[in-house]
Amino acid sequence: MEPIAKKWYDNLAKGKIMGIKCKDCGAYTFPPLTVCRECRSRNLKEVKMSGEGELVMYSSTMLPSAKFADLGKKAYGLIKLKEGPVFFTRIDGVKYNTPDEIRKGNEILPVKVKAKIEKVKGMNIVVFEKK
Repeated sequence: MEPIAKKWYDNLAKGKIMGIKCKDCGAYTFPPLTVCRECRSRNLKEVKMSGEGELVMYSSTMLPSAKFADLGKKAYGLIKLKEGPVFFTRIDGVKYNTPDEIRKGNEILPVKVKAKIEKVKGMNIVVFEKK
């Protein structure tokens, strides 16, 4: 069986954002794991995710990891996907340069967001953008 992380990144490289759906309880898990997050079943099927969701909270990085330090400060937040799972990732299209901008931005949440795949430092990542 192919390692799940390799399959995840291979799919991103092909422009596909995939998750899993449990055949027993119907729950979605994103990003994919080898078991259902809800019932722990291994009776799963791979599914294409809609890429749609709502931003429920966000903040910014003050000190990015060494690998990403040259990219500067970014916004990161929690996305509740249309299918149900919550995902933490980079958010584009929100104001985050000052604490006041972040506070005001969070006061108007939730807002609709859409996923996109972006290559960062040679690695494909899922980023959400405010609609």
